[in-house]
Amino acid sequence: MSKPWADDVQNPVTRWLYITGNRLGVAAVMSLTFAALAALLIWLGLVYVGPGSNLATVLSSGLLSGLLTLLTVALSINQLILSRLFGSAGTLSDQLEGTLDYRRTVEDVAGVDASPNDPSAFLGLLADTLKRRVEDFEREVDRAVVTLDPGDDAEEYAEEVADYAEHLSTADDDADTFEVLLLTLGTDYADHLDTTRAFRSRYGEDLPEAADDALDDAFELLKAIATMRQFFKTVTLQQELASLSRSLIYTGVPAVLVTYFLSQVYTGSNVPPAIDPAALPAVVVVATAVILSPLAVLVASLLRVATVSLYTVSIGTFVPPETTIEGD
Repeated sequence: MSKPWADDVQNPVTRWLYITGNRLGVAAVMSLTFAALAALLIWLGLVYVGPGSNLATVLSSGLLSGLLTLLTVALSINQLILSRLFGSAGTLSDQLEGTLDYRRTVEDVAGVDASPNDPSAFLGLLADTLKRRVEDFEREVDRAVVTLDPGDDAEEYAEEVADYAEHLSTADDDADTFEVLLLTLGTDYADHLDTTRAFRSRYGEDLPEAADDALDDAFELLKAIATMRQFFKTVTLQQELASLSRSLIYTGVPAVLVTYFLSQVYTGSNVPPAIDPAALPAVVVVATAVILSPLAVLVASLLRVATVSLYTVSIGTFVPPETTIEGD
């Protein structure tokens, strides 16, 4: 069975960089890296920041306009998020009713009065019920001694789905929605959906009623898992983009101010800088971290958005080959 991590997020460092790490923490590491690179280039003499430097031109004509453009990205992101939240009373009511119908289906299969609101607890309910129902299916098939076609093994099918369910149930009670999504990355659910459909199609009439009911429940639960991960993905990415727009404002305004005032340090081509030339390299290094912090925030957030979107692109059993996660 393929693992829930893509090759590019199996390493703890890249996993932290792409998904699990706090985005502001990732952005801070990137900003410090930019500052360290600037310090190295200045120390090696590859970048000159003393009297007569063209740094003022770069700051005022390039970086300043770029930062102002970046701030407009925050406005565009907010407009995108708001467009998803607006709706008429009828539309919002239909969305709510659809969500309630989905939860009622899960509750009927799981045999509970109400399903939990917490994402990790809800996924745990789906996983535990799925494991129980495929084990019921295997037990009923063995008891009835159903003859299956060569290549169809009820025990192997039940074990694979049970292992998948066991994996889904490992979410901590306090896990956030992104951590819940991590457990559903990959295409295992699609493979199990196809196998379940094949069993229903081939042996539905030959199976005892209890086994047939268990297989139907497993199919509904796998569909519920596919729906759940797409819904949680929508919610978490909206939250991520909203957080991104706010972080861009927090870092963009100081970056614009630092860029503007640092460009004024160079008062003329034949005039020494307003700051002591000996201290100027240190000032530029610190300013580099501040000025490029909006870019770091943008890159850090888009890395997680793109990674999650890439490996949860499919909701059905048609899976693009590019999104398949290979196991070791």
